Amino acid sequence: MTQRRKLKVRVRPGKQQPTPTSTPTRRKRNLLQILRRRGWSVELAASVGKLLPATLAKRYPILPAGVEAFLTTLDICVSPNESAWFLTARDFARKRGSGFHWNEIELMMLEDAEGDPAQQAEVRSFWDGHFPVMLAVHSDYDYLAVRLSDGAVVHGFAPEWGSSKVARSFAALLTALATEAETQRDRYPWKLFVGKSCVEDDPGT
Repeated sequence: MTQRRKLKVRVRPGKQQPTPTSTPTRRKRNLLQILRRRGWSVELAASVGKLLPATLAKRYPILPAGVEAFLTTLDICVSPNESAWFLTARDFARKRGSGFHWNEIELMMLEDAEGDPAQQAEVRSFWDGHFPVMLAVHSDYDYLAVRLSDGAVVHGFAPEWGSSKVARSFAALLTALATEAETQRDRYPWKLFVGKSCVEDDPGT
């Protein structure tokens, strides 16, 4: 996307210079506006609270500031055909039941490793160090997760369950998603999360 020009603000005597909008805030607002235009259901949280319940906060005591700041402002952010969505406090607080869980990919990986305690331990260790932020279930089971060791974003999918780095930071992720949602260039892996497959009633046809 074209970078906005920086405007010099003249300050009259006795008047305070306005504080410019932060880059992360612009990224968030830009992405959400584009998604709304694409038919996404985007509802902001009535009040900004904690992202994680106490039990999950013990597992993820420290999250990159941008991740928490973005997700806590959302109540719902789901594609028109409900096949892709950002994980929000509502997802993390939901008790076990029908539908997809916030750690659905981890649960699938553990099921695949049933009978192999060593492999299951590797799965748990992986997800101890990776925080899921977005899921897409219209084709394979794809996920985007923040690698807590360096803040990079990784992408993985079934049935391989490996992961690859796709963005250097969560802020870079928001920019990439906004670009794909706006241009619909079918760039991988962004098209899986905000592309045409997230809008069509039956992406498999």
